[in-house]
Amino acid sequence: MSDEIRPIPSIPPGLIEAARRGTLIPFVGAGASRLAGCPDWNGFADAALSFFVDKGKFTHSQLDQIRHLNARVKLAIAVGLQEEHKTSIEFKELIHPDGNLNNKKGMRLYGSLSAMGKTFVTTNYDEWLDKEINIPELLPGKTVDASRVKFGRKRESKYQVQDFTAANLNRDNTVIHLHGALADPDNMVLTTQHYVRHYANDRLTGEEGKENRVLTFLEDLFEYKTVLFVGYGLEELEILEYVILKTRHRTGEDQREAKHYLLQGFFSHEYELMRSLKRYYLHECGIQLIPFLRDQKDWDQLIEVLEDFARKIPAKNLEQLQEFLEMERLRNG
Repeated sequence: MSDEIRPIPSIPPGLIEAARRGTLIPFVGAGASRLAGCPDWNGFADAALSFFVDKGKFTHSQLDQIRHLNARVKLAIAVGLQEEHKTSIEFKELIHPDGNLNNKKGMRLYGSLSAMGKTFVTTNYDEWLDKEINIPELLPGKTVDASRVKFGRKRESKYQVQDFTAANLNRDNTVIHLHGALADPDNMVLTTQHYVRHYANDRLTGEEGKENRVLTFLEDLFEYKTVLFVGYGLEELEILEYVILKTRHRTGEDQREAKHYLLQGFFSHEYELMRSLKRYYLHECGIQLIPFLRDQKDWDQLIEVLEDFARKIPAKNLEQLQEFLEMERLRNG
């Protein structure tokens, strides 16, 4: 059957063409960081609250009473405690509990992403994309030896809203942290209120100075680049939907042909779920779902998929014609 879920999916022709032209942008979510040893959303929120338990500013009893709450609600409580007690949460220790980037799965996963892209967008705060990670060779049918994977150049990290520009999407060796970064913890997008403010539609009023540069950046990204979403499991799709639909509903666009792609893992018994989500993301978001099978290796299968993709569609420089057209568009407003 054409929709069969395979451990290693075929690469859609549109994705191959985008890689050839140098217009492919990997858009990386929390699922990738979890494989690299970072906590999931709930673990991150609990760790932020436990930080205040350890400081004697919050009790185990209080923590137990709110343990069932949504992660963003718990993060809002943690941010409130931070303001109340004038004590900064040590986010880097929570997100990178091992203290450095030496997780073997992370080296393989982010090494493959480094081979596939030159510019990255992420909703993650962690530092896994802040340096190149070089894989010496990607051989068919061979698992990458993590001990041979090495860190390369430091990437230029953009995490302030004023740096969210179309020009930075054409800069090699650049990562754009859409929700902030550990280098600037005070401006990390953590709570529901932060999200609402970050993606506010105030610019629709036409008032001068009301432009939301985040939305403008996303519109440029989705219009002029081809995006491959990586690391967005079902629990992260709320973020993905918010980012995509907030942009597309402004233009009234109703797309039936995919320009962007989403890698998503499924078990074999989730075949009908996969088919339903495939239709939903194509019709509502203009995104083609690329399913892969989790039966044997669970989410670790994503690493195998990315290694296969990196071998077949390595990163290319932006073609001169494409770059010329984009620069002309920017000059002409």
